[in-house]
Amino acid sequence: MTSGRTVGELAEATGLSVRVLRHWDERGVVSPSRTPAGHRLYSPTDVVRLHRAITLRALGLRLDQVAALLDGSDPDPAATLRCHLAEVDADLRRRRTVRDRLAEVLAAPGHDVLSTVIREMTMIGSYVHGYHETEATRLRDQAATLADLLHDGVAFPDGAHVLEPGCGVGAQTVVLAARSPGARFTALDLEHGQVAATRARVEAAGIADRVSVVHGDVHDPPGPVDHVVVFFLLEHLPRPEEALLALRSVLRPGGTITVVEGDHGATAFHPDSADARAVITCQEVLQRQAGGDAGIGRRLQPLLTGAGFDDVAVVPRTAHAHPGRPDLADSLVRRTFTAMVAGVREPAIAAGLITPERFDAGVRDLLRTTEPGGTFSYTFFRAVGVNRASPTSVNSIDEAAP
Repeated sequence: MTSGRTVGELAEATGLSVRVLRHWDERGVVSPSRTPAGHRLYSPTDVVRLHRAITLRALGLRLDQVAALLDGSDPDPAATLRCHLAEVDADLRRRRTVRDRLAEVLAAPGHDVLSTVIREMTMIGSYVHGYHETEATRLRDQAATLADLLHDGVAFPDGAHVLEPGCGVGAQTVVLAARSPGARFTALDLEHGQVAATRARVEAAGIADRVSVVHGDVHDPPGPVDHVVVFFLLEHLPRPEEALLALRSVLRPGGTITVVEGDHGATAFHPDSADARAVITCQEVLQRQAGGDAGIGRRLQPLLTGAGFDDVAVVPRTAHAHPGRPDLADSLVRRTFTAMVAGVREPAIAAGLITPERFDAGVRDLLRTTEPGGTFSYTFFRAVGVNRASPTSVNSIDEAAP
């Protein structure tokens, strides 16, 4: 008689359902032998592997990761586990944001608690712009449109190692690398899809030999590095101070940080429109609910100073579209700013922030600024700080670097 344990016996012993055990078999996590009748039969070795799989699964690892770790096919188990730890930390920060915001809303909920919660927490814990292809296209258009405005004077010496956290789809990454051909870069993002998009863009640009794209969290950045450059990341973080402290911890003494952020409060256009401003307000409110700040540009000096950076200098950089610059009317107003705020239409309406009719009217009025006689201005802020003090800790990816 063949020895072993049946799927039903293991389901009872482990608390897993028969369906789960069958699914794990199909995914290659634990694949027992079969009896002549086709029934699963788990050997003592299979049972040991199952309990190990249960442990790894309880950590939150995906089934494909569990299978690779147990098979020994994962080339770097420690890296996989460190990456997972970064994801757990990020999830804890998101949960803390949700918890704190929900407690704040429930402290003064008003007459209709449910409506208040929906209105105040529509975008909580989300990336307000989304990760769809339309947003990726907008980011690429934005980088191309504003390259000279935002990157003028941003260059790093040959041999320097530059970290770019929150690289997104790599739109700014390729511009940075092109302007500092002798430097090497590490582009970092928490979203796997963004990492893949940046890698593809880097390879297409022919700069993969000096631009490394890695998955990771700005709150636990790799280092040491010589310089840090941040584009449009702090505006999405509930606690940007914590991110800046983490970045300073991996920045070598004497290294610089360059931060570029926008400020919706520095938007001006003609003809003016209350509906257009209401649409912009919707985007600001939803971003705030998601834990960010669409007006963070004005806060860069105190933020960097508070994180311990020295010699912080902030320069406003204004893009102004007018009849003499039809290129900006199309690229800045139509394809960058208006495309961004128009992307929050559905959540803004769902949250009760605005009616569909008024939202659509506001978008039309924004587009009207691109017509003859119209103007549109938006101000970005670029801050540069120096790390004169020695960092307190370093997460090394660069031990051989001088």
